[in-house]
Amino acid sequence: MFDNLSFRFLILFICCQSSLILNAQEQLNNSNVENIDIIHTNYYTLLSAGITNPIYRDFATSPLFFRGIGLSLSTAWLKQSDSRERIFQLEIGGAVMFPKTPESNFIQTGGSSFFGQINAFYQQLWKLEALSNTQNNIKVGGALVITQNIRINGALLNNFLGLESIYNLMASAQITRDISRKKEKEINLLLFKPVLKPVKRDLRFLLNVGVLNVNHRPGYTYTYNSEMNGTETGSAAWTYYNYQWALNGWRLQTQLEYIKYLHNGNARSWSYVWRATHVPGRHEAFQMASHQIQFTLFFNSKKRKS
Repeated sequence: MFDNLSFRFLILFICCQSSLILNAQEQLNNSNVENIDIIHTNYYTLLSAGITNPIYRDFATSPLFFRGIGLSLSTAWLKQSDSRERIFQLEIGGAVMFPKTPESNFIQTGGSSFFGQINAFYQQLWKLEALSNTQNNIKVGGALVITQNIRINGALLNNFLGLESIYNLMASAQITRDISRKKEKEINLLLFKPVLKPVKRDLRFLLNVGVLNVNHRPGYTYTYNSEMNGTETGSAAWTYYNYQWALNGWRLQTQLEYIKYLHNGNARSWSYVWRATHVPGRHEAFQMASHQIQFTLFFNSKKRKS
């Protein structure tokens, strides 16, 4: 039953992403925005879709690593200029996970679980004039990341539901290198000589390091054995019974992105995103990481002089 639900969820996710990307691509090419100019402040609306390989291990329920494949969909609002930028992003993702069990005649492999995640991300960056030049733009700042995990594994019986709320205040550093083609370039392929036109391109690397790391997780076990007292017991109180707040752990996020700008002011990009989180505990330590390949469409809604 759970496998059927997971399969339906992934199919629905694929259909939604395909429809959004096709419609967005048409609007991206037909926009009437004029040529992009770096001396302006640009306002972008971003739509992203990605393939994710998440990995996690939760000692509160099992010492096994769970690994899987999933999809993510996000939208963001970016205000960007040469000297400063600000972004707010919302992301939702889902994956089907499988346990990595040791080879044994007694432990049988198999089974699956669902891993869902909701992320909210806000970041501000300011340019370091002393370290930047015409080709490299270096910015530093901070970010706030809020993550809600939803893990469902029917094989764990009373421990079937796992919820983690993770809050991180992060220090951020970004370097953007201009790799634009300034002039036309002719390639000699003997039979024909294609001409590559000038194009604006950026290569961007972003690093976020957790400075203040807060999490809301249960104690030793997820077992739902709290008291049910008729209408006096609310669903939230029952779900979060025995949950505790803690100030510990660490979190890292990196992104390597290739951005190509269009003549109408819009852009598209491909990026690789890596994330890792560790929440310590005597018995209930939690570890999580993910690798993601992401495609993003940038819609330049308006711009004004800085």
